[in-house]
Amino acid sequence: MNDPKGSTFARQSNVKVAGTGERTILCAHGFCSNQGVFRHQIRAFGPTHRVVSYDLAGFGQSAPALWDARRYASLQGYAEDMVQLIDELELSHITLMAASMSAMVGLLASLARPERFEALILISASPRYLNDDPYYGGFQQPDVDSFYQLVDSQQAWADALVGMMLNRPVSLPLQEIAESVQGVTPQVAGVVARAIFQSDFRALLPQVTHPVLVTQTRADSVVPESVGHHLHRHLPQATLEFLPGVGHMPNFTEPEHFNRVAGGFLRGIQAAS
Repeated sequence: MNDPKGSTFARQSNVKVAGTGERTILCAHGFCSNQGVFRHQIRAFGPTHRVVSYDLAGFGQSAPALWDARRYASLQGYAEDMVQLIDELELSHITLMAASMSAMVGLLASLARPERFEALILISASPRYLNDDPYYGGFQQPDVDSFYQLVDSQQAWADALVGMMLNRPVSLPLQEIAESVQGVTPQVAGVVARAIFQSDFRALLPQVTHPVLVTQTRADSVVPESVGHHLHRHLPQATLEFLPGVGHMPNFTEPEHFNRVAGGFLRGIQAAS
């Protein structure tokens, strides 16, 4: 793997590398989040894998110069970033660990560079958030239009989003999630929210050739159980695991359970190779 300090894009994306294993886990966070949500996975899997994490453009400690409203009006822009990062760092034997919006970003990247990937671990993923009878994604268009209006008017959109992501009161251990959301500018939030909620990647699911672990809680205000079942049915090599607890971020809020399931999947991938 190339040194991230030698890559301009890697530096701008605040890339961090832990561990020295032969296989790579690439961590990609979700909407209004940052790579810190993977700290429990970095600690758990660093002894056996090289774990690479980064901040998506517009979020965390990524360089402000990376942000481009036109580029990130589609999740394809973030997928191109992931591919660029993989190419610049010469990553291979990748298991992607992708949360929320980055699940479909990673799916696109895996289709663009299938030879670099071994497997995908999707956390609270959705290929389509809007209902499209008989498909149930959890949202009607007026629901998301109301959220866009909150963001555009710079009203209490951050509090609304935190409540939806956690599906519980914000206690002290979860305060950093609220702070991460509050640190995102309304411009970034508005552009990326539209890219997420107006997207539809269902047609791409059968094209994924890698083993996929689909994980989510049963009490996720963003992704209903039906979406997990849809992914399980339409991804050719998918395993579905519903995790205990609530909310949209089980790798952070329920790390022991998540790591146990992810660890078993990783061992299975290694044994099969």
